[in-house]
Amino acid sequence: MSLETDLHIDVPKQNALLEIYSQEEFHAILVREKARADRNGHGFSLVTFEVSNPKDMPYLAEYLMRRIRTTDDIGRFDHDTLGVFLYNTPALGAWQFVNKCRKKTDDDFPRIKCKVYSYPNSWCDF
Repeated sequence: MSLETDLHIDVPKQNALLEIYSQEEFHAILVREKARADRNGHGFSLVTFEVSNPKDMPYLAEYLMRRIRTTDDIGRFDHDTLGVFLYNTPALGAWQFVNKCRKKTDDDFPRIKCKVYSYPNSWCDF
């Protein structure tokens, strides 16, 4: 047995925020996926997580990175908000994702505001 397998330490990686897309990169992904959805006739959802305490951002980023599918992307939506792009996911599926995240994070992140935007139904130009 090693110390690594015996202990479970809930500490975020130092570079968790470096492993997600920057705000510019994430917005470019959204523009590309909107064009792709228009061409192929499928939709997608964007979930935003607004973090009130900047110190919580790396913890949330790491948590979300472990929960998204390989077809999804995570990045900074703006200064205090992380975004998760959910490929080919309607609003109902996005809210299910949010509810699962809330169940797991309520104790650690009680003040996170979540919003769901679905394309093409409830979309605004970002």
